[in-house]
Amino acid sequence: MAITLNGLGWQATVQQQQRINHDQAQAELVPLRAPLATSNASAQQNSHGSTAQQNADDAREEAFAKLKVMLQNPDLAARQQASASTQETGDALQEFRDYMAKSPEEKIKEKMLQELGMTVEEFNALPPEQQAKIGEQIAQRIKEEIVMKTQAKVAEQAAQTEQV
Repeated sequence: MAITLNGLGWQATVQQQQRINHDQAQAELVPLRAPLATSNASAQQNSHGSTAQQNADDAREEAFAKLKVMLQNPDLAARQQASASTQETGDALQEFRDYMAKSPEEKIKEKMLQELGMTVEEFNALPPEQQAKIGEQIAQRIKEEIVMKTQAKVAEQAAQTEQV
């Protein structure tokens, strides 16, 4: 294996030599094939190849056309991007406003339902008996959270008084 320095860096010439030998071997094998057997196979390959080639050409032409339009209208991309981000921002802002308009009870109920794996719509679609059971579960969880937060606050205050 010979390693040579070309203009771009070090290069192993063995790989190039192997590639050349492989290409020559392929070229020598081609005339040995039977013409009738390969005509159908090559026709099928050509049809698949031409379809793939046509798809590649179409994609290239489409990309070129888009590039041409972008170059002719440089502010078009900025306008499209701005309108898309404005719509996304508007949706997020509306969701935030809707959430902030909810009462604390609605927020807690929605959070608890989400923990149970339900949406408000699913909860409202349930029969009243099941809604009552889930309502009791929600009330129990709220009580438990209040107790835990109260205990944490008492423990924090106790720790602060011990430090002083």
